[in-house]
Amino acid sequence: MTAYEILIIQNILNKKDKVERIYINFCNPWPKPRHNKKRLTFTRQLENYKIFLKKGGEIYFKTDDENLFNASIKYFEETGFEIISKTYDLHAEPIWENNIETEHEKMFEEQGIKTKALIAKLK
Repeated sequence: MTAYEILIIQNILNKKDKVERIYINFCNPWPKPRHNKKRLTFTRQLENYKIFLKKGGEIYFKTDDENLFNASIKYFEETGFEIISKTYDLHAEPIWENNIETEHEKMFEEQGIKTKALIAKLK
């Protein structure tokens, strides 16, 4: 996680407002095991998101990295989120309406790399 991302999260954590939805799109997968704790979907980060995510709020997550996706499923489950929908090919099995295709999503799809996606709900 960059210093800028940490600053944004710290600023959000200081607010009393609550959000209904968080989008995490194509974040750095931090593939080395010693760096996994820097992932935006790592358990520590998910616990931080709970502070400002409304009960019943959702996290929409998209990635091209299958290892990150599978690890993130575990992280969400470990932190008490309910995965209400997931796919290993978002364009073949759309799991949410009005998906806004990101630049990375389009680039990876053109390379034949499927977009993995999930929706996790805070219980």
